[in-house]
Amino acid sequence: MSNELTKSARRVFDILELFRERQCPLRLKDIVDSLEMPTSSAAALLKTMAQMNYLSFESTSRAYLPTLRLSQLGSWVTAANYESGPIQEAVRRIGRKVGETILLGTVTDIYVEIVDILRAKQPLQYYTTVGTKVLLVHSGVGWSLLGRETDEDIARIYRRTVRLKKVERGASSLNRLKAGIDKVRSDGYCLSRGMVTRGVGVVGMVVPTPPNHRRLAIGVAGPMERIEKNLARILAAVRAENVRLAHFASSID
Repeated sequence: MSNELTKSARRVFDILELFRERQCPLRLKDIVDSLEMPTSSAAALLKTMAQMNYLSFESTSRAYLPTLRLSQLGSWVTAANYESGPIQEAVRRIGRKVGETILLGTVTDIYVEIVDILRAKQPLQYYTTVGTKVLLVHSGVGWSLLGRETDEDIARIYRRTVRLKKVERGASSLNRLKAGIDKVRSDGYCLSRGMVTRGVGVVGMVVPTPPNHRRLAIGVAGPMERIEKNLARILAAVRAENVRLAHFASSID
């Protein structure tokens, strides 16, 4: 792509950003003065955007205003359909790259609830069902989610789990739990080895979400030996999708 085409593309987005900032009709002079853009270039871009029905032009005031067609370009990326749009696409891309079962989990009281699953392509695979709940304090996806909590909140969740007799103190001490979560925070992911199911490894990692959206984490699950062997590829796949998701999440009000 030529430098001129790149410059034009950048100027289009500069114009759109200016409309978002001002939130009112703008004339050619307003855009030229605000963006220090050549008048001829700005006029050509505005005329093209109007012809494509992304801007409307009012001849009396000689001002431009974004149309509904422009707002509809990103209307599919909203907080309401974030999981059915960008998250679903991320899950599918990760699944294609790693070939293992992909779990999507969220926090429900002291549990991780599995809210979506993509089955593995491998003959030998880990399988569970949507709606399954596993303990936050005793699962790879759970430790990933707990990594975003304060130590005080982790202690509270742990004590509630023990009080409800879901785990024995001796089997999983609070100090051991905190040490494990400190490592998750440092590494940016959790690799669990048989935490929930013997012989099954899970790579858990929190995914970006819009403000006030429920917290989500992805788990890549499969036979322990296979997960360990392919750890670098799994991490690269999830991290690449997290970069994309961060852009989507930050654009949603």
